[in-house]
Amino acid sequence: MWLIANPKELQVFLESATVYWEKNLPRPTDDAVILVEAFHQDIRVTLRNLAFANAIRRIRPARMVVFTGVEAAWKKTLWTAFDIGLVRQIAEAFGASETIDVWDIVRGSAPAPVDEVVTAYADATYCRLAKVPRLPADYQSRADYRQRLAYAATLKHFYEQQMEQNVVALVTSHVDYDQWGLAAEAARDHRVPIIHTQQTGCFKAYGLFPENDTHTGTFREELTRQIGDTFERQVWSRRDKLRDAAELIAWRSKVNLGRPSWWRGGAAASVDLNNPDERKQLRRSAVTRLGFDADRPIITVYNHAVSDALGTNRELFPSLADWFADTAAWAAKHREAQWLFLEHPSQALYDSTGFFTSLAREYKKEDHMVFRPSTAFSKNALWSLTDLGVTVRGSVSNELPAYGIPVIQAGWSEWSSCGLSTVVDDQEQYFKTLEQSINQIREGIELVTPEQVERARLWLWLYRSGTDVVTPVVPQWEVWPADVLLKSIRATFRHIESDADPLFETVERMWNRHEPMLTRTDWSA
Repeated sequence: MWLIANPKELQVFLESATVYWEKNLPRPTDDAVILVEAFHQDIRVTLRNLAFANAIRRIRPARMVVFTGVEAAWKKTLWTAFDIGLVRQIAEAFGASETIDVWDIVRGSAPAPVDEVVTAYADATYCRLAKVPRLPADYQSRADYRQRLAYAATLKHFYEQQMEQNVVALVTSHVDYDQWGLAAEAARDHRVPIIHTQQTGCFKAYGLFPENDTHTGTFREELTRQIGDTFERQVWSRRDKLRDAAELIAWRSKVNLGRPSWWRGGAAASVDLNNPDERKQLRRSAVTRLGFDADRPIITVYNHAVSDALGTNRELFPSLADWFADTAAWAAKHREAQWLFLEHPSQALYDSTGFFTSLAREYKKEDHMVFRPSTAFSKNALWSLTDLGVTVRGSVSNELPAYGIPVIQAGWSEWSSCGLSTVVDDQEQYFKTLEQSINQIREGIELVTPEQVERARLWLWLYRSGTDVVTPVVPQWEVWPADVLLKSIRATFRHIESDADPLFETVERMWNRHEPMLTRTDWSA
């Protein structure tokens, strides 16, 4: 676990946590167990999981078993400072009865059968850890791939065995890749509720309950549909009451005071455009930098991190790289528009192949196509340039419509059923929609409706406020460094009483009603 803290501060924190949870958790009376994942090296991620699990344990007393560990490839690529001993100490302080080093078991287990589910997660994990956009041509003969496949098969077998217990819930920070995703798959197969905590805000979580799971898609597909239904019933229906709050959130989002907009921070995140005239004025300046014509449509294509959780949600193309490359090939033939292809700012963490650079080199002679790092432009410039945004599942698909900029999505994200953007169903429709949209822009037709703008602003409110529970047990994500974080939580454990804490009240409401998301207030009232 990544926790560079003063040893004395850590010890006081552990002692305070131990006493707090001993006094605030009822003792189990049967063999019920809650399974909690602790594979991430950031302590803030694990603390969210443990806090949610303990909130459930106040409702349904159960033992807590924590899954942890780090496999060599994960440690080399991402978890460079993982400390299993520290995970055990924190888990025990939060009342865990057992902490299992999953990878230690996997390494010593007999081979397990490989099926389509195992293969899908192994493939996605291999790409992520190798930082490649697609599987190499010779991947099946590679020793590291065969090992990844064997690991995934053994992981699935292990998780299936764990789910045969009297499991109350699985609490996890991720549902992608082998070590997280296969646990979620096993939970779904055994009708175990899954709580998916989020790494943003104070305390955010989604939930998939067995009776709401159609098993017709991935975890995220199921979640997308349920979020859309909740948005329609509980948020859109209250739009008149929420309008002032949504406008405030939209203003705060312009200067990146909170997420989304994770892809841009600092001064470059600020947007100062207040009306169409200001946008036109800045547009001419930004267009000149690109060598574009201000009077012709500009389509901005936002590249995604190319090895990020492949196959996670519904996608139109075999891979994120295929989508981006095929869009560039189509754009090359459509000179009636100008195309700005933007690289993801964190791509170095996801790609070791130079995919974006090689694609830019391929089209360098096309004067209607420009490839740039997204950080080469301020948000002001990007928003003034863009007549139409194109993405797969990135946060720009909920942010741009909130300010009147239309977006086409070639895949699903968690908000894709909320009516913010144009979400297409297949590749043929994707390219047809692109062509129709360009023609409409040239004809002066507005592509984004007032309703889409309002829906997008309500989504920003839902994401950043409505589903973000403020509780002293889980400090805001930006509370850092580690000593500050530990002091803040320790003060809660020592000086704030647990009765009426929003953590317990909101989790109880979500848990008892089997709602797909944690909410700050009771929407049924």
